[in-house]
Amino acid sequence: MATKMLVEDFLDYIKKSRAKSTYKEYKHGINHFCKWFKKTPDEVLEMRRQDWTSGDLHRKRRFSREVEKFHKWMIDEGYSINTARTQCLGIRQLFRFFEMPLTYLSREVSKTVPTTRDFIPTIQQIRKMFKVADNLRDKLIISLGKDLGWRIGDFSKIKRDELPDLNEDSPILFERITEKEEIIAKSFISQESVDLLKEYLPTVTHRENPFLFPSNGKGHYDEESINRRLRDLAKKANVTIPKHKRLRFHAFRKRFLTECANLHIDINTAKRLVGKDVEESMLTYLSEVEHRTAFIKLHQRMRLTDMPMRKRTSQDAAELEERLDKLERLLYGVIAVGGKDLVERAKQMTGIDAFMTAKQLEENLIKLGELERKKQQEEYKRLIEENNNNNH
Repeated sequence: MATKMLVEDFLDYIKKSRAKSTYKEYKHGINHFCKWFKKTPDEVLEMRRQDWTSGDLHRKRRFSREVEKFHKWMIDEGYSINTARTQCLGIRQLFRFFEMPLTYLSREVSKTVPTTRDFIPTIQQIRKMFKVADNLRDKLIISLGKDLGWRIGDFSKIKRDELPDLNEDSPILFERITEKEEIIAKSFISQESVDLLKEYLPTVTHRENPFLFPSNGKGHYDEESINRRLRDLAKKANVTIPKHKRLRFHAFRKRFLTECANLHIDINTAKRLVGKDVEESMLTYLSEVEHRTAFIKLHQRMRLTDMPMRKRTSQDAAELEERLDKLERLLYGVIAVGGKDLVERAKQMTGIDAFMTAKQLEENLIKLGELERKKQQEEYKRLIEENNNNNH
């Protein structure tokens, strides 16, 4: 098979399996590297193949050195650290695709710095965008987007037959395996989204197309179109996007997690709600009741309309009582297992060497809880900042 076809095979694979922005990013990075290297992509791939099969260790590492030089050249030319890293990804992934990965690369090539490129609308601004949306699809994208907090790749590929029973009491559990981390998201759909879905579904004209948001063909409403539509709605709602900032669907995920942090929702619960991985040891303590309670608390603040967020049921009080009972039993269990260590830790915090009363122990356990809350806030900060450099 000709080398040219191999390069095309790689790009064709990326085009079919990844986001359109990833395809453009890789293609541009390969072309940029090859222009700098003064060889065509075909010639570079053939040179890499010859180096890889030569048996000469020095030759096998040639392109690792060249990519490092290319990265340094971009930095010297004024490219940002994040852009320089992104431009190196295409050629690296091309070699990896054909099982000739670059090794012993400098850490500088993969270095990124936190950015604030993402514009995260306030809840009030999201409501304005929702209000000016003049069709059901746009309203549903906003409503479901703020409900689920999913990545756009998972959201855009929702199929109609994956939706839960919309006649259940809301909020309705919506479980789905996430594409990137391959875990089950324990998400919920609010009553306002349920009502929109019931109104929207009969209007879908492409019945042979299985996606919730179908394109004119057999595919789904693509990610770039969703992001573009959100920017159009922001403009229509007079929501100003600051210079050098960008509005994209990922803003719903960031707003979701930001509000979880503001409400002091346990970070492991928040991760499960948006489909992020959680340590296996924590899964035992995360029940559907905890997820549902956290979602209700969150969306009392994030609802888009004045309507009640959910239909109230007689189960609410029972669920709350069950949750409080479980927490109380859990606390007794923790004290029973590690009571001595808890007392010692509390003594260390206060400097009290005498016998600690139950009241003092309670007070110092509360202080320990505040320390844990601060740790969770830092983890939330890292979680919200992630993917700032991602163009998808």
